[in-house]
This record gives sequence, C-alpha cells and structure tokens, in this order.
Amino acid sequence: MAFVKLAPLCNLRRKPMSEQTVPKQLVTTPAPLTKKLGAWLYDALICVAIWFLWGLFTFPLIRWLLGVDDMQVDTGWQDTLTYRIYSILPTLLILFYFVGSHVRFGQTVGMSSWKLMLVQKDGKPVTFGQALLRDITAVLGIGMLFSLFNSKKLGWHDMISGTRVVALPDKEKD
Repeated sequence: MAFVKLAPLCNLRRKPMSEQTVPKQLVTTPAPLTKKLGAWLYDALICVAIWFLWGLFTFPLIRWLLGVDDMQVDTGWQDTLTYRIYSILPTLLILFYFVGSHVRFGQTVGMSSWKLMLVQKDGKPVTFGQALLRDITAVLGIGMLFSLFNSKKLGWHDMISGTRVVALPDKEKD
C-alpha cells in the first residue's frame, strides 16, 4: 500500500509516449555525444544485469535439461542445440528491453537519466520497425562515434532507421 502512495513521487509510472503531452514547440536540438555516451553507459549496466540474472536463474535449469553434472569444456555440452538457444535468449531479452523502451516511452532508462529522447526525423514517436532496425544496427554503440563526423550528429544506426536522438529541455521551475 505504501508503494502505491510513493509511486507518483518516484515517477515510477511513466506514461507511454502516445499519452505524453507533446510540447508546443518541436524539440530539434541534437543530443551531444557526451550525453549519448553517458546514457549508453547506464544502459550497458542494465544489459550486464539482465545477462547476469539470466545466468543466475537459468543455468541450473539448463544443466538439468542437458543432464550434465560435469560442466567441463571438453564434455561437449556447449555443442547441443539447447545450449545454443539458451545462449541466444539473453540477447533477445536485451533487444526486447531496447525496442520496447524506445517504442513505448521514446527513451531507455539511461536516456531518461540524461534527458534524451529517440524520435523520428519529423519529431514523431518511433515505430516498432524503426526501433527494431535501429537497435539491431546499433552494435555496441560504435555507430555513435560516426556522429562526430556528421553535421546532423546522427549515428549510422540513426541514418539507417530514420531516427535521431534529441536533447530534452530542462523542466521550467514554477
């Protein structure tokens, strides 16, 4: 019960991007690389946590499914189809985190902390297809470095998907 009362104070209930009030003036300020890298670092920590928790809770299950008591490398358990599928699933979970965050909120947790938002070129919310294409092509954030040499400050993954990362203005104090 106390959580419900504190949730609005902690801003834990973010509205989906479609329900958020659109600012009167379109935000067009390209995000600086330093803020993008800061957000990337925050999101990288979340990815590590997802990978760690996946292994912590599912590794005993995969050992049971494969019937492996000895996890030595030379026993061949890594060559099974079950293990290969098991190895791919955390990557899909991380992709789901990024795509879902970009489509639903327009930003990940890291982007929210650094006041950044992902939008289409015209400022509208990104579509599922754009978010999926962007997040698949944004391999380890290397494409962000391309924004140093681009006049519009777009990474290659933004150019391919038709999106851009903008810096949100600070909230005005009453």
